[in-house]
Parts: sequence; C-alpha cells; structure tokens
Amino acid sequence: MLRKIIRKPRAAEWAYIVARVRVMKRKLIPKEEYNKLLNMDLNEIIRYLEESEYKNEINELAMRYSGVELLDYALYLNLTRTYRKLVRISKGLPREMIVDYLRRWDFWNLKNIIRGKMFRFPKEEIEKTLVPAGEFDEEFWKMLIARESVEDIIKEFAKKPYYPILEELTRACPISEFEDRLDKFYYTSLASIHSDNIDIMYFVDFIRMEIDVKNVKTLLRLKLEGASPEEIAAKIIPKGYQLSESELRKLAAMDYEDMLKNLENYWFGEAVKQIKDQPLSKIEVFFDKVWAKRVLSRANHFPLSILPVLAFIVMKKIEVDNLRIIARGKAEGMDAEEIKEQLVIV
Repeated sequence: MLRKIIRKPRAAEWAYIVARVRVMKRKLIPKEEYNKLLNMDLNEIIRYLEESEYKNEINELAMRYSGVELLDYALYLNLTRTYRKLVRISKGLPREMIVDYLRRWDFWNLKNIIRGKMFRFPKEEIEKTLVPAGEFDEEFWKMLIARESVEDIIKEFAKKPYYPILEELTRACPISEFEDRLDKFYYTSLASIHSDNIDIMYFVDFIRMEIDVKNVKTLLRLKLEGASPEEIAAKIIPKGYQLSESELRKLAAMDYEDMLKNLENYWFGEAVKQIKDQPLSKIEVFFDKVWAKRVLSRANHFPLSILPVLAFIVMKKIEVDNLRIIARGKAEGMDAEEIKEQLVIV
C-alpha cells in the first residue's frame, strides 16, 4: 500500500500518464454505438468487436471458444492487458496509486478461487473468472488453482497484511463474511492513507466516494430483502465520503420511504430520486451511472492528477460489463430495450 510520507510527484509524471490515458480513452466505444450493438445478433456483435480494440483477443481465442464464452474470455483478457499497460507506462507516485487501486483484482481472484475450491468447481471454470490485473500475474493464480486445498492456497499469503482474514476462513468463518472482510480491508486500507499531498487527497476522496456507493447499494438491497438494522450494520464499509457508519446505522433503522427521503440529501441524491418502486437491478444501474458521471466530472476539473486515470479504469470496466450484458442478453433472447435498461451508459 502507499507509504504514509510520499514525495510530491513532478508535473511531468502526471502530464505523461494523463496524455497516454487520453489516447487510450479514445478507443472506448462511444455511447452512441450501443444502440447499434443492441440491434445486432451475437455473431454480428462479435464481428463488430473484431474491428475494435478487442480484435487481438478475439482472434487469439477464436480457435478455442465461440459465442458468449469467446466474448467473456476476450473481454476479460483485454481488460487485464489494458490495466497492466497502465502500470507499465506509469512511474513514481502515479504508478503506486494505480497499482494500489488495481489490487482489488487480487481480492476478486482470491475470492473466486477459494469459493471455487470450496464448492468443487472444475479448474477450467475457476480460470474463467480470473482477471490478473493486480499485483500477481496469471501464472500465480493458475498455480493457486492447482493447489489441493483452501489451506494450501492461504499459506501462499502468509506475509501479506490480510493473512489474518484468510486464516479465519480455516476456522469455519462463513464464506460471505470472509468476502466482506476482504472488501473492508481493501477499502479501509486505501481510505486511511494520510498525507498533505493534494494528489493523495484526490485519490483518497475517490476511494471514499466509491465506499459511499457500495454502502448505499448494500443498504438498499438488504432493506428490500427485509434484513434487520444489525444485519445491515455488519455489512457497512467504514470511512465513506459523506455516509459515516453512524449515519448508515440510523438509515438502516428507518422504514424504506423515510430512508429514501434522507438519502436524497447526499452527493448521490440524483440516483435516489429515480429509484422509487424500481427493482433492485435498476436501482444499482442508477447508482453506477451517477458514480460514473461524478468520476468523469472530477477528472475534467483536475486534469493533471490521478483522477483522469481512475476515471479511465472505471469507464473501461463499465464498457466490458456493458458488452457482457449485451452478449448474454442476446444469447438468452432478451428484448433490446430490456437489455438497455441494464447498461451503464454515460
């Protein structure tokens, strides 16, 4: 994780990485193109993507996979390579922050491997979920998948600060609680960084706003499922931007309508005003859109900072998610409008 005392980066470091990201951003699919994709069948979507940034991955994997499976592998492989490129072309403080943010994928992979082992999924099924875009490469994760037991996997992380969380899993800690603890470790570690450096402050505020989004989505989902205030409180990630733990506990104790009225007063209030009587799937899309808009807005206001890089990381993941949703929707025969409601287009 980032050191507590960090030198101020040279302006040239930001100028270089931001300029490179600006070029990479131009390769994202324009939002106007999604209407075209929604009117294509699955094979037409694959052909469209063969003429895009995903060409190499699709061609590379087309001999082994087809249809939705081909797109899943190709999209995640491209996402991994894109994120690894960001690390490769950056240096100094920008690189440290990018690496720290992308460590979320280490936890993603670790959770998927452990869950796969516990439920005896085939190795090939577990490998499909890998996104080796964090600290560890693909060979490391494949080596873990080959381990015989969860205990053997956990031993590989004995020197990591989150090892005590992994150890708890061997003492009958429920898998869902274990995953929650890893999420809390990731977010609170980044949100707890202290520095007088304005670049770090931008980074920490970004993390804390993301915590707000995760917490409010959790709050709404559990409320709709009828969870108790105590059950909701156990899922809260500390150190949010505007939503403190105590405020979230107060909200969790309210009835649903009163809770929504109170949530309108926060920075994500635009999403709250749209979600009344909406199903959970649409609610999460509303919040993802508001979050993406805020990320892009802040990046535009602070162009020589980590924010344009973080904005690109977020928008790239949204693009991959959108393409996977479209492909799966087409494969299942869903109506174009029904698919569109699940997309995050900003």
